[in-house]
Amino acid sequence: MNRNPYSRYYVPGPSPWPFFVAISANGMAVGLILWLHRTPSFVLMGMSLVCMLLSTFSWWRDLIREGDIGLHTRFVIKSFRDGVALFILSEVMFFFTFFWTFFHNALSPSCELGMRWPPPGIRTPNPSSTSLFETGLLISSGLFVTQAHKSMRLKDYDVGPFIGLVVTIVCGTVFFLVQLREYYWNSYTIADSVYGSVFYLLTGFHGMHVVVGTIWLTVSLVRLWRGEFSSQRHFGFEACIWYWHFVDVVWVALWCLVYVWFGGWLYMWWFKMWDGDVYTFKYPDAKPSWYAYIQEEHAPSWYKVPDHLKA
Repeated sequence: MNRNPYSRYYVPGPSPWPFFVAISANGMAVGLILWLHRTPSFVLMGMSLVCMLLSTFSWWRDLIREGDIGLHTRFVIKSFRDGVALFILSEVMFFFTFFWTFFHNALSPSCELGMRWPPPGIRTPNPSSTSLFETGLLISSGLFVTQAHKSMRLKDYDVGPFIGLVVTIVCGTVFFLVQLREYYWNSYTIADSVYGSVFYLLTGFHGMHVVVGTIWLTVSLVRLWRGEFSSQRHFGFEACIWYWHFVDVVWVALWCLVYVWFGGWLYMWWFKMWDGDVYTFKYPDAKPSWYAYIQEEHAPSWYKVPDHLKA
């Protein structure tokens, strides 16, 4: 790396790690495509994964060394902040595409879906069961990691940050394990209509982000143990907190929309509360909503098929 004493920035020297990361990422993508075509290449996937781990570890090691020898000025840190902010913005757009797909099908179900949402035959998970526990885990983890950051800014390097990070890591690990358990007991798969596809894409990619965030928190815990953070110099940990809060917010939105509202449970609760007398259409002879007509006892006389027309 070359440092110009008259410049606010520095120019890193030639590094092989971007090349190796690109090659390993390409190998993992090819391995995934082969696995989807039911011709898996475990050797290719294994070699690519090992190369990716070693390359990223070496790349991060060099980056930490640059900071230790004083090359990360406040202008460089500002560029890091802008980069992390843009990265999180790109992640927001990534999840926005899946939410857009979900709303497109949920707000106007097509004939192929029976013009109902959730589609007929889909037994959606109960939002007050496993998913509610997962929501509590992520909200609690967000509080603990915020407390850890606050303790670090107050120069408490011995107790507060360690407890907060350890509890957050445990919450992230338990969340991922509970999500795997939920996948195992679900009554539908990713191939069951558009609901199953969007549900598993949304929750699955969020689960992968939880795994990445947990690994990032573990790296921050190791660096904290080695004394690489101070009250004024801990942007690596701060960026990790930003990412973890993003994961929390996405899950809360996912739980409210996918599990509670468009999972059918909110409407079912409202429907039972009013005993089927839900006024959504204002026709003179039709007081209950169309959803109530599914139940025979709530259907008005004009909606029922006349007896002389029944076969």
